[in-house]
Amino acid sequence: MYPATSGHFARATSVVTSRNSRLHLLTKWVGIPTSVALTAAASLLMTQSATSAATPLVARHALNAQVSAWQPQGQTAHLLSTFNPHATGITNTAETYNWSGYVDTGPTFTAIKAQWVVPTVQPSQSAQYSSTWIGIDGYQSGDTSLIQTGTAQQTSGGETSYYAWYEILPAYATEINMAITPGDHMTASVQEVTSGTWKIALTDNTSGIAFSQQFSYSAPDSSAEWIEEAPTINSDQSTLADFGSASFSNMADTNSGSPAVVSTQLDMVSSANHSSVIASSGSIANSAFTITYTGPVPTAPVVQSTTTTVSVSPMSSILGAAVTYSASVTSAGGTLTGTVTFTVGTTTLCTTAALVGGAASCSTSMAPEGTDTVTGTYSGSSSFTASSGTTTLVVSAPSAAPTPTPTAAASAQHGYWLVGSDGGIFSFGAAQFYGSTGALTLQRPVVGITPTADDGGYWLVASDGGIFSFGNAGYYGSIPGLGFAPAGSTSPKRLNAPIVGMVPSADGAGYFMVASDGGVFAFGDAKFEGSCPSIGGCSGSAVAVMPDASGNGYWLVTATGHVYAFGDAVSYGAPGPQSVPVTAAVRTNDGAGYWLLFANGVVAPYGDAADLTGPAGAVGGLNPASAIFATSDGGGYWVTSANGSVYTYGDAPNDGSMAGQHLNGSIIAATGW
Repeated sequence: MYPATSGHFARATSVVTSRNSRLHLLTKWVGIPTSVALTAAASLLMTQSATSAATPLVARHALNAQVSAWQPQGQTAHLLSTFNPHATGITNTAETYNWSGYVDTGPTFTAIKAQWVVPTVQPSQSAQYSSTWIGIDGYQSGDTSLIQTGTAQQTSGGETSYYAWYEILPAYATEINMAITPGDHMTASVQEVTSGTWKIALTDNTSGIAFSQQFSYSAPDSSAEWIEEAPTINSDQSTLADFGSASFSNMADTNSGSPAVVSTQLDMVSSANHSSVIASSGSIANSAFTITYTGPVPTAPVVQSTTTTVSVSPMSSILGAAVTYSASVTSAGGTLTGTVTFTVGTTTLCTTAALVGGAASCSTSMAPEGTDTVTGTYSGSSSFTASSGTTTLVVSAPSAAPTPTPTAAASAQHGYWLVGSDGGIFSFGAAQFYGSTGALTLQRPVVGITPTADDGGYWLVASDGGIFSFGNAGYYGSIPGLGFAPAGSTSPKRLNAPIVGMVPSADGAGYFMVASDGGVFAFGDAKFEGSCPSIGGCSGSAVAVMPDASGNGYWLVTATGHVYAFGDAVSYGAPGPQSVPVTAAVRTNDGAGYWLLFANGVVAPYGDAADLTGPAGAVGGLNPASAIFATSDGGGYWVTSANGSVYTYGDAPNDGSMAGQHLNGSIIAATGW
């Protein structure tokens, strides 16, 4: 049978339907009228928008039971004629089987609101449930109406799950398409918009996802509630999950004002032992109170053993080249969660994302030279033990770069490549596609592309300084190959700042990388002539490095419009600080000038660089200009923007663009001839 719930729906391995969420009273004590801020004089103002859609529940197999749909059924409150003393000694509250919290009664209620933090439930092997919500109606004897919204928490099989929902009896509950995590800060309201029309609003303030929708609802409007609940499953009272505590704040309701509001404190007691309190509500102070779980400690989950098998691809590589590390984790049963971390000795290579179907992988170029024993260690979870496996990876020193051979690209007149932040390559004109990193899981995103001297290949560089060679591009080394971890990592040997770009040396037999702090790294025959840290720092973050024609110098460009000349490079000027940042730069073909590109599309020429204008007014904001590159004769250039648009100037031909196409990552670099 489908497990039917009261007040929310159960979550296990499939969706369940929901039935009435009425309060089952053992004894109802009339509280004392209160003047705390539970009553608002004006209508609640809610501005949440329906940015998250709601999805009706479908059949969800729970607890391995055969299921079939339940229909909602009306049911009156169950009252006891005598009061049962609490085992905790509290005697001034009403007792229920399924609710703990506060209820306002007396006048007619037209709105309620509150905030709360999603509680963390302790994992249990057996099925246990709790739900945190606010609502109107459902408290008074014989009242079968209820409009409510909240979050729900469940544990079963040693795992936990969290979700958002709303319900209007007698209809089934509806799950809101909103990812919920323990500790999320929620804001909720239920309010009458016009007679017979009510609005339910729920916002996850932590994620920024909001839901808001109007519904038809007519009922007595005789109560307003702030509740932690244990639902009814298959007509039986469920076991309340250990939610620790749930705190409501900024409580308020809007009412007719007469008769006076009476606030009743509720405790939840065991259906088997009425004197045993399993959830107790504290006193209200400053429009806030806390509900505390006081029930039995849940049964500890069964922890199952696991086996981890690892593999690498390719099994043989060169120093600094990317390798993909894969793991498969198996167990006797259950859904595996957690991650796998790959190491060689004390060096951490990479950590996967969460397991999917027991498998996960990651890629990096950090493996050291030699015959490496790669260990993949599964983190384990509350339900599964940690485990590890090993495999072998052979990493060789890079060989000398192959002698470039003429290609179709070299003899062609023009073409270019655009590169996305995911490493995807888009080829236009005579530019050939030699490969990309779009299918790899990268340790850090791609930030630049550099062609070989004959345009028969290219290098991609990631922000960790990893190099990916394609076509006839030779490998001359990388930052990970030098043993440096990415910037921001915890490794003591790491970059001070991320790599932001690269360019080839003057003859193409090497390359320079530049980090955002102005650090310059030279590989192959590229000659190091200085950097920002070596001169005490530069003004602004570095965005580009350009080699001069001599091969013995280069310019470093910063976002603030400064150009720093090193070695034999001659300074031709710079714009200095502007209202928008510089995003890219390129030198003229003879090395006697350069162009600087601003995010708003303005192109500033210096030296012998021609003033050919730029796409100012067509780019900027969320679509900044991202790259500039010159034609082979130096008579023009292309400018690209983040959405893949390409703008041509001078003798630069238009060979196409990615404008209007779906991109997995913004265009962050481009090059061509």
